[in-house]
Amino acid sequence: MKFNKYRIIIFIVLLMLGNVLTAFAENQIPVIVSVSPQYGQTDVSTDSMIRITFNTRMDKKAVSKSFNIYPEIRGKAVWDNNTFVFTPNDPLLASTSYFVTFTPDVKSKDGVPLAVTYFSTPAQGVCIGPNGNINLISINGNVKELKVKGFHPVWALDNTLIIYDYQGQLWKIDTNGQTNENLVEKDPIYDASFAEANPLTDLIAFIGTNDAGCANIYTVDLKSKIVRQLTSFFEPTKIKYLNWSADGLYLAFLRAGQIWIMNQDGKDLRKLTSDDLGCKGNFAWSPGGTKIAFSGENNIWVGDIYSLEIKKLSFDNPKTGMLDWSVNNKIAFESEGITVMNADGSEEIQIPTAAKRPEWINEGKIFSLVLPLYNQDNTAQLWIMSSDGKTKEKIAVIADEFTNISWSKNVGFWNLFSP
Repeated sequence: MKFNKYRIIIFIVLLMLGNVLTAFAENQIPVIVSVSPQYGQTDVSTDSMIRITFNTRMDKKAVSKSFNIYPEIRGKAVWDNNTFVFTPNDPLLASTSYFVTFTPDVKSKDGVPLAVTYFSTPAQGVCIGPNGNINLISINGNVKELKVKGFHPVWALDNTLIIYDYQGQLWKIDTNGQTNENLVEKDPIYDASFAEANPLTDLIAFIGTNDAGCANIYTVDLKSKIVRQLTSFFEPTKIKYLNWSADGLYLAFLRAGQIWIMNQDGKDLRKLTSDDLGCKGNFAWSPGGTKIAFSGENNIWVGDIYSLEIKKLSFDNPKTGMLDWSVNNKIAFESEGITVMNADGSEEIQIPTAAKRPEWINEGKIFSLVLPLYNQDNTAQLWIMSSDGKTKEKIAVIADEFTNISWSKNVGFWNLFSP
């Protein structure tokens, strides 16, 4: 009897071991068999869900608890059989690299968490649509109307907010178009317009213009809403354009055809151009924030903000107009069509087109152009084009009266883990 008893115990142990070995043989060890978006995928729609499919049934609570995504976003997690599905509460941010992982404790020796997937979203331009509402337009052609009236919309820091002006006030709104908050209220002294967001801080610069047409530069802090006046002009002259340097240290603006530069606090105000050589279009900062390119009479010029030395870049062309300077040191400008050249003036490429207003997008591989239609609807077409002019694509229709496009800035992968 004792022998038979031991035989039974041994038989049970062998049976259990057999089941384990069978499980191994049938690939029941938990393995991720597919992920969407796929690892390294680009131009992922901002409305995407994240789907992770396992080869076997999982401990659902444990998986949900250990799921992480950077930058952090809130959402709802559900299961579809063996597939974990995460749906963000809000659209993903434009021009942003997302990193998905389980348990941040699993890292490489360099401190980077184990990746489940890594993907990035396409650049989005914020502009005014044909009906006067603020629109979000992706480079892949997706258009989202925010159902909000406004003018001169621009991206704020990290692509999370949009700043715009309406009826003499500044407003901020999220990418859902639902959280609309007043940033600068109606002031009896001036009307606020043409906001520009500092690329590294919460400061928003804007133009305040009084009833007599006298304009000055102001800043407002996104969090505290404290407004400061930076300039003190008293002549009835408008300011038509302003822009921050890439490092956020300097602010430049265009007044009566002259480019002025100052520190972010309004100190050290000086003029880059002169009465003999003014700016007839707009200007653009260099990637390093030490130089400014502008369209002067018949040419494109570049000035050093420290020495105030100015030199000519392009060949004589009376049709030079609006321009932009990319992060990879190329300048695109209106000419007889569009001209693209290196920042030192070399390797000019002439691109025949009737479109205007080149605006570089992220890495500088493509730029946007606006083609006026001159129709009764007062609309224009928005195109994107490769830097060599060989490929182009129409992506949207916008308002012809407000053709400025503010493109989202890259939020890079390594920025997620840097101090």
